[in-house]
Amino acid sequence: MSRWPFRLGAAATVAAGMADHPRAHQAAETSLILALMTEVLAQAPARSRTDTALLLAALGASGLGGLHIATATHLPDPQGYPTGFRRGAAWYALAQTAYLGLLWRHGARPHAGAWPLRLGAAGLGLGLLLRHDRASLPTLSGYGTLLSGMALLAADPRLAPAAGRALRVGGWLFVASDLLILVRRYLLRGRLSRALAEGLMLALYAGAQRRLVDGLLELTRRERES
Repeated sequence: MSRWPFRLGAAATVAAGMADHPRAHQAAETSLILALMTEVLAQAPARSRTDTALLLAALGASGLGGLHIATATHLPDPQGYPTGFRRGAAWYALAQTAYLGLLWRHGARPHAGAWPLRLGAAGLGLGLLLRHDRASLPTLSGYGTLLSGMALLAADPRLAPAAGRALRVGGWLFVASDLLILVRRYLLRGRLSRALAEGLMLALYAGAQRRLVDGLLELTRRERES
């Protein structure tokens, strides 16, 4: 199946985000998610209905989360609209829960790999929230815990190599993307620096979703055929 719809959606999402156009950003990111959902549906016969439903749920919740984040981001105030960020984080928490369920169903388990880096990423995110936005701490730290759990399971070295490589990269890209959201929101004030951070964040996010979907399609297909 052609990946051009996803690639075009990803490029448009990055461009719209850097240009600070909320409506265009929302439309482009929706097209990115719909392209991935179309791929999942096209390959549905190769896996169980539960796996397909969880994949679609993760992508659908991600799409709704992205709509709220885009609305809350492109505002004169660098910190945006806090309620919108919290709503977006709540939808993304549902997405990470679905990804966690899929990974757990197919054998991924916690492990001790890269703990210093994981603790450093968690500490950076928590430190930014404590200093700049304590009102959002319960929602965003809860989401961060689910994201960290997903990335941890995605990097389980016991997963099949073909799926494991994509999942490991996807998990780390998701963590990096979300940390950039916080850096952009709380630390950057210049228009150019914010635009560049937004573009990089969206590129990492698109890459994360691409790798996670690729890895999970491979993981669930192999598990079913084995």
